[in-house]
Amino acid sequence: LLCPCLIYGAYVFLPFDAPLLPTISTRLVYTLRCAAFATFPIVLGMIVSGISRLCASALEPFGELQQEVEIHRTYVSQSVHLFILYFFNMAVLATYLPQEVLKLIPLLTALFAVSR
Repeated sequence: LLCPCLIYGAYVFLPFDAPLLPTISTRLVYTLRCAAFATFPIVLGMIVSGISRLCASALEPFGELQQEVEIHRTYVSQSVHLFILYFFNMAVLATYLPQEVLKLIPLLTALFAVSR
């Protein structure tokens, strides 16, 4: 219930507008540029996963993973899958939205990154 209120408040009160994007290709490039910021949680998860793997007290590097390492690996894997779904949905949404509503693309990107 809180997320739609936050998105609406940000849409109404934040003082920025989307640039003029008349063609579908420019809209897709705009969506791709916004989606680059949504990869931040994935990169951060990969760093944490690598650090947890380095700090694990496993004697065999190819042995069974500890639970802490497995949790981080699962987070990164699920984040990549969700990012792919998110990106395809945003690409389709950007092609159908009118110019006045394209301000939603960076707002939804921020919501995705914060929620991950």
